[in-house]
Amino acid sequence: MEQGVHMPQLEFFDANITLGRPSIPKYRVVDDASVMKEELAGYGITGGLVRHAFAMESGPAAGNDMLSKALAKAPGFEPVWTVMPHWTGEFPAPDDLAKEMAAKKVRAAVTYPTTQNFPLRPSVSGPMLDVLERMRMPLFLPISEVSMGAVEDIMRAHPSLPVVVLEVGQGIAREVYALFKAFPTLHFEISVFMLHQGIEDVCARFGAERMIFGTRYPLYGPGCAISAVMYARIPDNAKELIAGGNIKRLLREVTYQ
Repeated sequence: MEQGVHMPQLEFFDANITLGRPSIPKYRVVDDASVMKEELAGYGITGGLVRHAFAMESGPAAGNDMLSKALAKAPGFEPVWTVMPHWTGEFPAPDDLAKEMAAKKVRAAVTYPTTQNFPLRPSVSGPMLDVLERMRMPLFLPISEVSMGAVEDIMRAHPSLPVVVLEVGQGIAREVYALFKAFPTLHFEISVFMLHQGIEDVCARFGAERMIFGTRYPLYGPGCAISAVMYARIPDNAKELIAGGNIKRLLREVTYQ
């Protein structure tokens, strides 16, 4: 161990997990939630937020139902429901969606506008985003699906909506820093944020509260993301926030009223 690096005991809560088999598997696939739970426990990951490959690729409504049922075998892990606009009848209208989420205690959402071929502009996605903002429901936005310009548009139109941009790499740090300055409810997930001393720099400029721990399991092993937090030269309380405290706070703030 490097001299002077303190290694606290951290309880990790993984906000970037995918369950299920994609139509064309390219990497490792896990479709059994009990296997997922056992494997992640070996890394000290005791819970997390889980998306479903079927909900992303094929049908959000059916995939969300599959996900909620699958996670019955993995206590401590919660579903992230895939959401999309309701206009074509493929998905519940916003108020009905809110009722379903409340009934099933769903506390996070994700959307895939590129894969599912819809725009995020207000006339199409505005009602969906309005109801998520009303519930203070964390909305996950994969960076492969949205531009940072689209993220900015969402934040300007929905300033109380907690947004977590997934898989932010060092290449867009300049954009992320600018948006952090403007939008206090914007966060990013760290699984590919491998900028040299990047975690330290974000902590110094904005505080640890903006960063969310995630691994991209099962596509990637959790070790890299865990090491990035464990070895970061930041106080232990900041590591605790990144490891799980930040996302748990956002989940506690969800309201179904």
